[in-house]
Amino acid sequence: MQYNGIDIENEYKKNLSDAQDKLASLSVTKEYFSDIRNKNDSLLGFKGLNGWVYEQTIRYCLCEELKKFGKAPNIKEQEQLYGRTKVDLLVGKVAIEIKVSGLYNKSDAEKYRGYSTKAKEKGWYYFYLTQKEGYPPYQIAIKSVLGEENTFFLNAENDWERFVNKVLKHYEEKP
Repeated sequence: MQYNGIDIENEYKKNLSDAQDKLASLSVTKEYFSDIRNKNDSLLGFKGLNGWVYEQTIRYCLCEELKKFGKAPNIKEQEQLYGRTKVDLLVGKVAIEIKVSGLYNKSDAEKYRGYSTKAKEKGWYYFYLTQKEGYPPYQIAIKSVLGEENTFFLNAENDWERFVNKVLKHYEEKP
């Protein structure tokens, strides 16, 4: 594999910092970002940016991995699952939910069970990928709902490789 969990985290942090600097340089955001930086010397709390940059990092790294395996990446972002619900990435037949830092609460696991069911109805596989899950009961909850084979924690050794291999396995087939 070209990447591992540490490489991806480093790529994410670098790109997040670049995105923050670029946003802070816009004339329409200078005052806003100046206020944030004066309070905590960081833009890490800027809503939405962290998750979006992480999704883009995963997208980029996955594209690079797929190319190495001779796949022309067929990746769609924010693909409709049902109603207003969307999956972060649709890679061939694999729907991927991406989180920077895991679940917000234990009940989120049940929500993702429903998403997984809807994905199967569309002929997709459903994977959950996060940089880390700091609270062990939440990690247990998501694994029990989606199955260990469909959950990936990039702070775990070899989970990126396992993730890429699972995407490759299911890239074009139907569940």
